[in-house]
Amino acid sequence: MQHVSACRHINSAACPDVSKTALDVDTSRHTFDLVCDHDAQEIGTTASRRLRRGAEFLEAAQFMVGAGFHPRAGRTTLQLAKVFAERMARSSEGHFPFSAEATARELGLKRRAVFNHTRYLRELGLIAYVEHGTKRNVMRTRHGAAWTSEHGYRGTATLFAAVAPRVWDEAMGRRIEGEGYTARQVGVTDAGRELAVTKAVDNSRKRHSLQYAEPVDNSVSCTPSVVVPQPRTSSSVDGCLKDRAREHASEKKTRKHRAKGATGWSAARTAAAMQDARFVQLHTWWTQGSCARQLAYGLRPFFEAGWTWEEIARELARWTVPLRPRHVASYVASEIRRRVNTGVLFLPDGLIAPYRQPEVSTGDDGATPHGPRYAAMQAWKASTFRPAATRAAAAFEEIRRVLARHTEPRRTPATPECRIPGAHPENVLLTREEIDTLLERSHPVVVGEALWAQAEEAAEYRIEAENRRSNWEYLPPAPPEPY
Repeated sequence: MQHVSACRHINSAACPDVSKTALDVDTSRHTFDLVCDHDAQEIGTTASRRLRRGAEFLEAAQFMVGAGFHPRAGRTTLQLAKVFAERMARSSEGHFPFSAEATARELGLKRRAVFNHTRYLRELGLIAYVEHGTKRNVMRTRHGAAWTSEHGYRGTATLFAAVAPRVWDEAMGRRIEGEGYTARQVGVTDAGRELAVTKAVDNSRKRHSLQYAEPVDNSVSCTPSVVVPQPRTSSSVDGCLKDRAREHASEKKTRKHRAKGATGWSAARTAAAMQDARFVQLHTWWTQGSCARQLAYGLRPFFEAGWTWEEIARELARWTVPLRPRHVASYVASEIRRRVNTGVLFLPDGLIAPYRQPEVSTGDDGATPHGPRYAAMQAWKASTFRPAATRAAAAFEEIRRVLARHTEPRRTPATPECRIPGAHPENVLLTREEIDTLLERSHPVVVGEALWAQAEEAAEYRIEAENRRSNWEYLPPAPPEPY
């Protein structure tokens, strides 16, 4: 196995020594070939069996790395396996997401180092692909037709499954039935039983030593042989617990991991809630046809408050629901939360989460209704969308101007000879005085006399032009033709 100091990207001080945690098993009788074929690293084609517990995955990784099956795997590989084992608790199938950037920040490594050690785990048969990451925006798939640019972008993550190679099961003395990912453990051999007993005894001794270990005073610099041991005392007069070991054991109990959306109800209580939800469906028309389990989950604040199904049905009957909701349980949960937060519905405190109030920040001009997060969001919107909107508005204005210029009707200007004095366009509204003036100026008699005078002047011009043309004299410009 390659030494840690030979890897320049590994910080030896930041990586703890986990080589001592490897199992002491004879690996000389076992041979293993690295899984270098990418087709054999998929969940459907892998030769390793499924693992669902992070502790088993970490033990398998310590065995495979400690046995030296991979020449480049080392402590950093085990650190990465530890991170993957912690993420396995989020899935009941032992699947975990993989993000190179987040993992690199968590371990203090480069992205290339994370990719390399992930490849080492794949070649050791410890992880297999469930889904390959792509650049496809999952936010579009989640929101569908309602997706907008404000939802942002999020690529499809890579999903890995924790698996155990067959060589580890053989070294641990396990009997496996089946092949590949769906194989399962059906028993142990004699050697495996001895290893299991030895491991259980060692774990029991470690727990016992940690339980009865005396607290160490770091301020005392003397050796243990110089420090005077203090006798143990138990106070039975004050009513305290005599059994201090039981008290320490109760303090060590940690809260079990609860999945997202879990209520913590027992099976009997869940069945009773589903039965009440069915009765509510029979008495409420817009809840019929929905899933009784989902409806019971949406009505859980009422059940926690001690309401009966009759009271719940009467409360739902007061709601004005014109149409059947698309998802009844989601509508019921959101409506209960809205009514409780607006003061229409009264339930005990702690059952409904209040709406998040807007942040208030005080500045030089006093308190503002919005905080820095709102201001940052508005600044991001302004920098992202306003320039594009301004360019679009300018383009639309240019298009309107061009269209108006091309669609405007062309009017032939009237010549001074053909324009009637005092004439106005037809689409202009005239007053009474302007109408009388226009009638006087455009009277048929007056216009006829003017036209007759122009015709006589034109005839005289033609006669004079003929005479001068015959005598080669100067010819003045012709008078305008009559209308």
